[in-house]
Amino acid sequence: MSYNNFYLYNGSVQTVPCTVQDYVFSDINLTQSFKINAFTIADKNEVGWFYCSSGSTEIDRYVKYNYTEGTWDIGNISRTAWVDRGIYDNPRGSSTVNNTQFIYVHETGNNDDGSPMDSFIESSDFDLGDGNEFMFVNRLIPDVSLNSATSSIQYIFKTRNFPGQDLTTNSTNTVTPSTDQSFLRARSRQAVVRIESNTADVAWTLGDLRLDIRKDGRR
Repeated sequence: MSYNNFYLYNGSVQTVPCTVQDYVFSDINLTQSFKINAFTIADKNEVGWFYCSSGSTEIDRYVKYNYTEGTWDIGNISRTAWVDRGIYDNPRGSSTVNNTQFIYVHETGNNDDGSPMDSFIESSDFDLGDGNEFMFVNRLIPDVSLNSATSSIQYIFKTRNFPGQDLTTNSTNTVTPSTDQSFLRARSRQAVVRIESNTADVAWTLGDLRLDIRKDGRR
């Protein structure tokens, strides 16, 4: 990680394409760059960096790269030190809260220190014909593995008709292990799908996203 990009060495120094580059480098406190620290989660093929956002003098964010899949993710967290699994069975990180130093055991269990883990994945905007056509989404076929028969997650559809508009939540569909398909009515020029869980003891693995989409006129 440099002051404005990410790099790798593969016989020569190369720039790593980054889908969250603007998000990271447009909101980073470079006067606190000496606090940035890198971390790895080797068994997940990931490397990342903890850094300070522009409004903070202490680490409060991370950016992470999966070098096998070539994908990026971001989040809010404070970790001033990190040890990957090896000596210990799970990665461990540390941070200071109210002048008290804590050590956290990561990648274990399904909860956040006894509280529900607010886990989610959200798509970027998608459209038909580069946004020149309105689309109608009326069905989703979930492909998700849940850890118990009573677990559930939510598929949230957000829509907008013009790039400058804010996203509006159009539909929220609850999916359980027995859900074969779920119906909705979402009409827009652009849409975003968010899959999330904020219930305790829920673990889930996402497969492919399948939607019934057709071109539609605007009413």
